[in-house]
Amino acid sequence: MKLLISTFFFLISLACHSNIYEYNSNIYEYNSIDKKVASYPTFRDAKTLTIRISNDFKTDIEKARAIFTWIALNVKYNDDYNSIYINKTHNIYFSEYQKNRARQKKEADIIKYVFNSKEANCYGYSILYKTLCNKLHIESQIIYGLTKSSINDIGIDRVIKDHAWNSVKINNKWELIDVTWSAGYQDMLTKKFIKSFNDFYFLTSPKELINDHFPAKKQWQLIENTINLEEFFATPILYSAYFNSNLKIAKQHSGILYITKNTKTITLHFDTIPQKTNLHALMDNDFRAKKIVVKKNKISGYLVTLKVKNKNAKSLTIFNNGEAVIGFKIETQNNNL
Repeated sequence: MKLLISTFFFLISLACHSNIYEYNSNIYEYNSIDKKVASYPTFRDAKTLTIRISNDFKTDIEKARAIFTWIALNVKYNDDYNSIYINKTHNIYFSEYQKNRARQKKEADIIKYVFNSKEANCYGYSILYKTLCNKLHIESQIIYGLTKSSINDIGIDRVIKDHAWNSVKINNKWELIDVTWSAGYQDMLTKKFIKSFNDFYFLTSPKELINDHFPAKKQWQLIENTINLEEFFATPILYSAYFNSNLKIAKQHSGILYITKNTKTITLHFDTIPQKTNLHALMDNDFRAKKIVVKKNKISGYLVTLKVKNKNAKSLTIFNNGEAVIGFKIETQNNNL
């Protein structure tokens, strides 16, 4: 069946629901937590919300999930930088106590704004998650860093932090959460935020999150073999659906596929491809995604060969069963190089 592409949305994150999670040999059914939280009435302050969560749930992981779900379902993303987020003056503090008091007041103002407006940018989401966790005696931190969310981000030289997300300590172990990316995505054609609950970014594996989240402080990578910023931007875009697809792209691939004006095909290498896989490829300016033919490599792994009809193509997206899984940037080199 041909996959027709009428409009191309950049998804901040694609829906990839996982309702049962195994944690420390215990099975937690998130469905029942999510259903209960979805039935909550409107809350106007952190105190009454945390009292309700504390009454309904007992363990830290259940409470952490309830907070995550409530925020994702009730707060709409809005990246307008209004006065609540911006310091218009340069403040001077005469003590650490004074500085902390000012920070606490600012955070309280942001929490009040988010509860009243039900809107936040990534900093607002992160402040809210941290505050609600702390009120329930669950340790949480805000992580600042950079994201790689678009094919255009591959290979760029950028150092300015553009995102905030959270860590949360469950059973004495730090876990990673991004409520902003779990609340929905932005339609890049209309610039409107589309609410779409996505729990991939709840307790995400650090090895998976590092593909699109680069913390400014290396300690929050939470992986044994840490990477630098250049390595972060060099890899392909791996959308959330990739990690549940059982596909495995070969490590030899960088995020940029180089072609020349004489290039007729692009070859991709995969370490693993499941038998029941429906793969399609879409280059920019194509009207329909083309079905991919997978061939077994004589040595090991699998080969995918794609025809290059548009020499001006700048991107390639691989779809599995209708969901975007991998994104590459395409760059044209001079034949004489």
